[in-house]
Amino acid sequence: MRKKLYAYFCLLTMLLIVIGVSGAKLFGKDKKIQITIGMWPESYLKDDVEMFEEWKRLFEKDFPEYEVVGKPYSYSPETFFPMAQSGTTPTVFQTWFTEPPKLIRNGFVKDITDPLKELGWYDKMDPSMRDILSENGKVYGVPRDAYGLGLFINLEILEEVGLVDDWNGDGILDIVDQDGNPRYPTTFDELREMAKYITDFEKDVYGKDVAGLVILSTNRNGGWQFSNIAWNFGANLQIQDENGKWKANLNDPGAVEALEWIKALKWEDDSLPASALLSYSDWYNYVATGRAAMAFCGNDVIHLPITNFNMDKNYVAFVPMPAGPYGHRYSLMGGTPFMFSSNATDEQIWGALKFLEYMGRSPEVSEVSIQSIQLGMEVARKKGMPILPSLRPWINQDFLEMIERIEKQYINVELSNFNDFFDTFDQMKRKEEPNYPQEMYELLDACIQEVLTNPNADPKTLLTNANNTFQKQYIDKIK
Repeated sequence: MRKKLYAYFCLLTMLLIVIGVSGAKLFGKDKKIQITIGMWPESYLKDDVEMFEEWKRLFEKDFPEYEVVGKPYSYSPETFFPMAQSGTTPTVFQTWFTEPPKLIRNGFVKDITDPLKELGWYDKMDPSMRDILSENGKVYGVPRDAYGLGLFINLEILEEVGLVDDWNGDGILDIVDQDGNPRYPTTFDELREMAKYITDFEKDVYGKDVAGLVILSTNRNGGWQFSNIAWNFGANLQIQDENGKWKANLNDPGAVEALEWIKALKWEDDSLPASALLSYSDWYNYVATGRAAMAFCGNDVIHLPITNFNMDKNYVAFVPMPAGPYGHRYSLMGGTPFMFSSNATDEQIWGALKFLEYMGRSPEVSEVSIQSIQLGMEVARKKGMPILPSLRPWINQDFLEMIERIEKQYINVELSNFNDFFDTFDQMKRKEEPNYPQEMYELLDACIQEVLTNPNADPKTLLTNANNTFQKQYIDKIK
């Protein structure tokens, strides 16, 4: 009897093992490799959702062993860290170029060096972007795109005050003259002068309150843009000694001078918006509704005043960051990388990388990649977005030729109002500060807010206090 029971138990165990291995098929379900796509659009963005669904359909058709699951997620440190600690991070997600060191240091993202090399993508990645996504020779992400800071200009306002016109009669206002000379400010002195002129002219002639320039000061946006202004005034906000030790340098004389420049715009010129608490969503509200003439932003968001406030794209120009008083001229280069959960399996990583090809976000020049890029262009055109040249994350020649060919078919703006930015960016680009940049931006926000609300604020004292805090709370932690 015992032998019969033992044999029955062994048979039952074997059946359970078989069911465990192939139970999904026994019960009519195929077990698939699931990849969660964290950059899936929110449901109200119907055109975008349809586009992602088409990419999903094509991918799952070619790779039926995979199941793509959309998970809309917008990165922020406040939400990401709890998600990572609980193991609920999407397989692939978007973040900012400031974040990789922090995510790598905490073990939240996966080393993808080997699959990148197997796919042949490693050497095709822009080296400066690959460097941002690397640690100790290992790569942890793939660049979606890059942006550079520049100056957004509302041409309609500049026409009102007599600074631009349509000299060639093509129906579009021109930011350069007949000889190709700029009608925009090329230095910070010129920018201050033009901002004051616009504000005074609009008030005196039309009785309107129009800010010449928007300065941001909240949500780390102010400090982020201020770092670029400070560089152009000659500052280095973080320095490294001969032994490799880092030191905070927020009170560099160039940074003090840059903050004094902002203070003068507010209290001497009155050429800034009345509100001293403006974030990134405010700049395009101001310029689109005619309440401001100029604002700093990245080239990746030129569309926001147009898609959110129906601004006419023919009234838009985007030009290089101005030079500082000592000839320094930089454009902060940031961007959006795709990074991968540290909990993802090798199969999930491979599937997520291949899905990027189906989004048109890889160096591949394949039929599906070309179709995906064209679909993205069609959706952008349907939404009325301005279509411009891009800053390319991949450097392989066949990819560059493909992108240039496709973009030429879809570009829908007068390029002469944008060319100066794209033609000079490679010579001007500068990476964000390497250590705790988001925390640094938050401290700089507070300094900007103070000079915008207190006419007696001392920029040097503010930046020295911020520098001491930054050194003690963050830089001293660097080993």
